[in-house]
Amino acid sequence: MNAWGTLLATVTGAAIALLGQYLNKRNEARAKSVALLMDACAQVAASSGDLLNRIWEEHVLNLESRVVGWDLAGHRLASARVQILTQDAGLLAALREVNDAGQALGAYWRRGDVEEAEYQSRRDRYRAAMHEFLVQSSRVLGRHLDRP
Repeated sequence: MNAWGTLLATVTGAAIALLGQYLNKRNEARAKSVALLMDACAQVAASSGDLLNRIWEEHVLNLESRVVGWDLAGHRLASARVQILTQDAGLLAALREVNDAGQALGAYWRRGDVEEAEYQSRRDRYRAAMHEFLVQSSRVLGRHLDRP
């Protein structure tokens, strides 16, 4: 009976150790995914704000070629990361709206000879989209960070 008890204790101890390792690796992977999502969301938000500022600089300060220097490739990369890292419908819809509104504003601005009312309408849509993206990002990331 003593040998059976020792064997049972050994198997139980090994099972607990393996389960602990599995849970630890799973938590580490989840934490890494959340960190990557947070970084990607922050990059989208910062890039979007940068575009809005560059358009403002050209519009109000009459600086030239500010929008041309905007990092579109970096924005697209960050957007792709968000799409890969989450399946949350609200966040993905907000991301689509940021990208659609930004494209509409940027395309209109690059045409030149803009009408103030149309410009303000597109700018306001973009600002609202950026705000909603931040709200959705905070919601999704907050939900992940609140988990034990």
